[in-house]
Amino acid sequence: MDSGCRSPLGAWPHNLSSMLASLGCTLGLFNISRFAILSIHFGANFIVQFLFLSLVLGIPLYTLHACLGQCLGAGVMDMWHISPIFQGIGIALLVSQALIGIYSIVGVSWMFIYFRDSFITKQDRYRWAEPYEPYREDARSMMNSTWKLQETVPDYFNGIVLQRHNPDTPESSFGHLKFQVAFNLAVVWMIVFVSLSKGLKSYGKVVYVFSLFPVFGTLVLCTKLLGLTPTNTVHQVFPQTVWSEFFLNTKCWVAATSEVFFTWGLLGAAAMQVVSHNRHKHLLHRDTSLVIVLTLAVLLLAAFLANTCVTILQAHGFTYLPSSFELKSTYAFLQWNSEPLPPLLASTPVRYMAHTTLIAGTRVVVPGVDSRHQSGYQVLRLATELVPSTLAQLGADAVSPFWAVLFYFVLILFGIAQQLCIWHCVITGIMAINAVTLKSWETTITFFSCACGFILGLPMTTELGIFVVYFLDYTVGSAWWIMVLYLLEIVAVFVVRGRPYSGETIVATLFTRSAGCLQTWAAPMLVFTWNVILPIALVVSTVHCGVQERPVPDLYNWRNQSYHYWPVWTREVGCMLQLMPIIVVPLVCIIQSCRYLSDGPPDILDRIQLLYRPSMECQDSAELPNSPTNSATSVPPATSTAATTTAPDTTVTAFEDPPPKYTPPPSYTTATGARIAKLLRRSLRRSVRRLTGVLGDGSTGNSLPPPPDYAAVLVEMNRDGQSGSTAAAVPEPPGSAPSTMARPSHTSTMTAADVAQILRSSLRRTVQRRRDIEGLVEGAVPIHQDHPGSPPASRPGLDSKSEAESTSVI
Repeated sequence: MDSGCRSPLGAWPHNLSSMLASLGCTLGLFNISRFAILSIHFGANFIVQFLFLSLVLGIPLYTLHACLGQCLGAGVMDMWHISPIFQGIGIALLVSQALIGIYSIVGVSWMFIYFRDSFITKQDRYRWAEPYEPYREDARSMMNSTWKLQETVPDYFNGIVLQRHNPDTPESSFGHLKFQVAFNLAVVWMIVFVSLSKGLKSYGKVVYVFSLFPVFGTLVLCTKLLGLTPTNTVHQVFPQTVWSEFFLNTKCWVAATSEVFFTWGLLGAAAMQVVSHNRHKHLLHRDTSLVIVLTLAVLLLAAFLANTCVTILQAHGFTYLPSSFELKSTYAFLQWNSEPLPPLLASTPVRYMAHTTLIAGTRVVVPGVDSRHQSGYQVLRLATELVPSTLAQLGADAVSPFWAVLFYFVLILFGIAQQLCIWHCVITGIMAINAVTLKSWETTITFFSCACGFILGLPMTTELGIFVVYFLDYTVGSAWWIMVLYLLEIVAVFVVRGRPYSGETIVATLFTRSAGCLQTWAAPMLVFTWNVILPIALVVSTVHCGVQERPVPDLYNWRNQSYHYWPVWTREVGCMLQLMPIIVVPLVCIIQSCRYLSDGPPDILDRIQLLYRPSMECQDSAELPNSPTNSATSVPPATSTAATTTAPDTTVTAFEDPPPKYTPPPSYTTATGARIAKLLRRSLRRSVRRLTGVLGDGSTGNSLPPPPDYAAVLVEMNRDGQSGSTAAAVPEPPGSAPSTMARPSHTSTMTAADVAQILRSSLRRTVQRRRDIEGLVEGAVPIHQDHPGSPPASRPGLDSKSEAESTSVI
């Protein structure tokens, strides 16, 4: 494992691997199709609202998970060492990612069939432009005559891709597996296994192919198709745009809010796991900026592409309408302009119909239809309806089949990239249970998890597979319960846990010193959004989008009434899928409380603290490189550089290094204030100790005398050596401190006994001198001096060298 990475599961092998993997959390096969279709239904109003809500809610939600991942160096499972009682939130979020990955991958297997049938020559027609004989009795007569595009394209999806035998009378049983869809599903899971089998070593390399190529491919493809827009007619880029309804159409705002959450927050747990593998001081603001820019660019290009297809179809005499997948009479989505619209569609524009945004598709409820048999749901409308019909109408002569191949290949890469991101979160979440032991079993865990995902996805490859996809999208894809989990996560981190994991600490991991002015205004705004705006927005979205605009009331109504679309037992299963992850949270809280309160420190309050807010150890503090508690408020410890003495001195403190000449802000003010307080405290203690030594020597019998003054020892030695000296010693003024300057003398021949006698005599004179009040006043150290042992500035005979040393110490 790289020493620069705090995650026990390793670090990314390349610098851009984290950014490209994070791109799979915000860009996928399904959200590209959803965004394009909603831009057709609501026009440019939806795009402007999406951009505004992304700036206020979506991007802060994404950056929150990215910052948590890099700050803690952990994913949703192993991050809860900061507050063990909320471990259930991580388990619930991991289950949500697994459920999304199990059923959303089926759409990628459908794209393989479109990709296969895109390889044609210019003399051939696309297979979805030809009549499907089992569905139409007059198919043979249409082979050599005019063909109906509004029938051939949906027939191809239902008859050849899904292999539904008779869509007019759906079977009550699942039927047998469809080999074509099951085989493609196995291929996709095999790609996922090979890409994740070696962990980050393999995932960090293949992500360049699965993320970079589709982004550039989308740019090239949209440039080509935008050039096919008819220029001889006056048309709008977004035909359904009505600016006067920007604030009035609440359905557009609800659809934009749902799409913002699905784009930036649905896979927040996976984004957190991806970022947790970053190295120390990784440029997170650079990665998040690139992810945001590329995501918005691809979504806008998809919106332009979809509206271009609608414009081309309108130029050829077709009108695009909402459809429902159940029956042949309901899944048609095109109608001739010469034919009158149904009365309900003519009186109610599509932008005013009830929209339900799900993960894999969208649900548009036409007023007055029979809700027992027609749901208004369709999967991947962009890839299964708009683009195939546009390519079939233009033909291989006008548009080369290469562009069809490129379109579906790009969608396949986007789908696999998102599936890799989701399943990497699932695998690492499992290994986070015991990272040290399970790290060596990574390949085995990857294989069995992919095998389980494939087995659980097999019901979606049967005769009723599309109904299973709709049911899972109806329950799991409503995502209101995921909003509740994210709300609990925010409350647990910022309210219950708090410091040192406050908003200021977490946002510090997003920026570096090179961020400049961006950090000045962006960091406080993000902290405010995380603590105030985001929780309120999640509560409102949960109540409004999850209860009023979504089919939740019908799902929880278990009375066997005839107007319900789903049977009672399916509604009960759907309720279980939504409520079980939420129930896991209090259940794990109870288990963790029993574990921590039954064993631990003797004080019950200490056990409660370990349960809610455990104290961080040294290694945990190291996880916060930009934390104010580690850099801004800490003062470097002083190191002693004083000369070692043989006798202890209780009246003289050890010499310490001065504070550094420059301490980076914001710790400069704190360190200066602490240094001044320390200096005043030492000066006061020195004065008190000297007063105690002078006034209390006669009464205290156990007090030890101070050690002899070094200058007094030198003077005494010079006095004894005056007989052999060539010059006389300088007499000392009465009452003054002995001078430290001694005249040069010849080499002394004193013995050890003579030195001991001199030390004793100098010790006695030093004690007598300290008892003198005048000696006390002269020995006082000015308050501005830091070193108590340095000689006073008023002493006569102080040489320039000693004075310079005292000045440097100050």
